[in-house]
Amino acid sequence: MSLSEPNSRRFAILLCVGAALFAVLPSLFGWALTPPTSRYLGVEYNLDDQMVYAAWMRQAAEGRVLFENRFTTDPQPGLTLHVYFLVLGWVSKALGVPLTMALARAVFGAAFFWLVFRLVSRVTPDVFARKLALSLVAIGGGLGFLVWQSFGTTIQRPVPDFLSSLLLGRLPIDVWQPEAFVFPSLITNGLFLASLCLILWLFEAVLDAETSWRPVWKGALAFGLLMNIHSYDALLVTMVLVALLACQIVRKRVSPAWVGRVAIMGLGAVPPALWFWNVLQSDPVFQARAATETYSPNFRQVAAGLILLVLLTAVSVFSPRATYGEPRRRIAMGCGIGVGVLLWIGAASHQDGYWIQSFAAWLALYVVAIAVAAGLSTPNPSKNLFLAWACVSLVAIYFPALFQRKLAMGMQIPWAVLGALGLALVIEGVERNVRNLATVVGLVLVGASSGLWLQRELLYLRWNVSNTTMHAPYLSADAARIVDYLSSVPGRKVVLAMPGVAAPLESPDRFASPILPDLNPILSGMAGCTTYAGHWSETPRYLERRGRLTAAFLATTPPSVLQDVLSESGAQYVVAPVPEAFRVLPAPLRDLSGLGEVVVNGTQFRLIRIAEPSGRS
Repeated sequence: MSLSEPNSRRFAILLCVGAALFAVLPSLFGWALTPPTSRYLGVEYNLDDQMVYAAWMRQAAEGRVLFENRFTTDPQPGLTLHVYFLVLGWVSKALGVPLTMALARAVFGAAFFWLVFRLVSRVTPDVFARKLALSLVAIGGGLGFLVWQSFGTTIQRPVPDFLSSLLLGRLPIDVWQPEAFVFPSLITNGLFLASLCLILWLFEAVLDAETSWRPVWKGALAFGLLMNIHSYDALLVTMVLVALLACQIVRKRVSPAWVGRVAIMGLGAVPPALWFWNVLQSDPVFQARAATETYSPNFRQVAAGLILLVLLTAVSVFSPRATYGEPRRRIAMGCGIGVGVLLWIGAASHQDGYWIQSFAAWLALYVVAIAVAAGLSTPNPSKNLFLAWACVSLVAIYFPALFQRKLAMGMQIPWAVLGALGLALVIEGVERNVRNLATVVGLVLVGASSGLWLQRELLYLRWNVSNTTMHAPYLSADAARIVDYLSSVPGRKVVLAMPGVAAPLESPDRFASPILPDLNPILSGMAGCTTYAGHWSETPRYLERRGRLTAAFLATTPPSVLQDVLSESGAQYVVAPVPEAFRVLPAPLRDLSGLGEVVVNGTQFRLIRIAEPSGRS
């Protein structure tokens, strides 16, 4: 591998700088556009999930190392250890949570592209192909731009019937699943970028371990950190490494020493895995969280989100100019395409839940993916790594476990690298100006969805609504004062707030700022409060508790409902909407001023300290 080639190195450095700037761009706009009486939370997409991260960061800033779940009032031992948010929490003590999150995206975004450059340099010495690979990794997507929406995962806006039918009325994953793609991760979630950095660092260590023991400690450290901060990715990496081993066996380029070194790297994941198991056995709240259903999307949604990159990858195999154009590789690619077509057809019957329900059936599909990767293998181990990752990525997401959707992490990356090699072959030998024009057109097409991700972030800011529809990226003056007050209260504080009420507009796929924003996750994330129904995944029996909590605030329900919730939760504070400010709600709100002392009095919300908290403290 040569990193000294000045042209591609300079391009990589510029891309790292550009990635850091784009990572903070939505936040910069958010701060710049903040209304005078409001406060920007720093995030728009999946705002409730981001508040889970904020809650961990706040606990780290408070001096805790083991975190509790502050999105439920259920008893718990508080055993969660998360190194990434522990470190960010220490930083946030000086910079605040929103700025720390933005800087984390910038730092890990830049680091990610440097690691990609290092790996891509192993795959090809061609400068143009390297630049193209980096570009496709940065912005590559699929057909999502054809049916683009701002909200949801199903098609709501008018689209041609044939297109809706092909997609079964569902949106491709490049519209709504950021962890599968680099650019959406870059502008929305630093945790995803940190995980991708560890994955690439681990893969680099595996490749270096072919001839040396020196990278073993790096690989073990990367495996351990990955198991701690995003444990699903450790499983994904293991699947990819098994497929890489098959590729190397076919190429007769594997040694017991190499396998042993990689196996020792895997031992790095054992301590955090044991701790994870201990928490799972000891913490019923964590058990409920782990049991949250996060099924993978329909295969057609996945295929549509990657199809452009997959087609370019096929070119790199079938093109007469292919460096390793053996008939075996073409047969393997043909088999892979055939399997993909069968999966596309079979996906028509997949509604919800598991698609592949038995482990045996999934294992058979995984073996097919390994066989295709092995059949496509080349003499270059680095290219084989991307081939293994690409083939496994389409199968890993249907691993029959509740967390399967999370195994989509970075699945665009290998297809982008391989697709770049295919595109470079197509336009090889073409006159320079024509080649550059064709490249630009191709990048615009493949990167259209990424551009729309950025546009959507800015629209969320303008509309003051998250993609969740019930959370707003800007806190009102009342809400900001309440957060500040509760932040200053030491110790455990249990707070009740009415769940959010969305504001759908008559046009499809359009929501205004929530009629009543859901402050529960924000109180847990930004003020360190314990909430009763704070998050769809973190709160056990969330829908049930959300319904009870909503009813407690309504004047049409018996007062006993409110008393039961107060007693069950042991609430010390209530964030009460001012009834006169929310007359547009379908049901009138209860005036809760008599519950206790009003410590923050606003025109929209009042913070009430309950005189004598009921239930457990």
